[in-house]
Amino acid sequence: MELMVTLTVAGILAAVTLPNMRTFLWNNRISSTANDLLHSIQVARTEAIKRQNGTVAVCATTDSTVGDAALACSNGNFSQWFVFHDVNSNGVHDNGEVVLGRGAASPTNTVKSNRGGIVCFAATGFASPACGAALPTTAVSICDSRGNTAVGTNSTARALFISQTGRARISQLYTDVNTAIASTGACP
Repeated sequence: MELMVTLTVAGILAAVTLPNMRTFLWNNRISSTANDLLHSIQVARTEAIKRQNGTVAVCATTDSTVGDAALACSNGNFSQWFVFHDVNSNGVHDNGEVVLGRGAASPTNTVKSNRGGIVCFAATGFASPACGAALPTTAVSICDSRGNTAVGTNSTARALFISQTGRARISQLYTDVNTAIASTGACP
């Protein structure tokens, strides 16, 4: 009898917590992707100030797991990215340019960016107005299968903004996420 009561209570607790656990995991994956990309952007800005020559760029790529010499900017979305010291400030990862970091979004997340899929920082720490031939990214939207769903004043998605002064910030406010999506394209 005690075993049956214990199993019944365990079953009820599992039924109550399982849906919340799925939401927790989705939110954790989106936050992790946003924070990883923000960290890479902050590393690029700090390294640009520290190195004082050329620019340091965060660049979208199709495969961040290849060797340093094979890394190339894809001018796409930040599903995968890398940070490099762009000595000649041409917005292209050339042979010999140091790779300072790499990252990738969770496979369940959709990451979209506006403009060229690259962010460059000058020695002043300010975002460069041009990264070679590409216009620098100023907004990124990160979402999953839930899309941009309002939860009070917040959203299930995230937005990352990079200002001209080089400041990068993440927001989950529904209005901010809508602003980012307006320039990056719809979240699924």
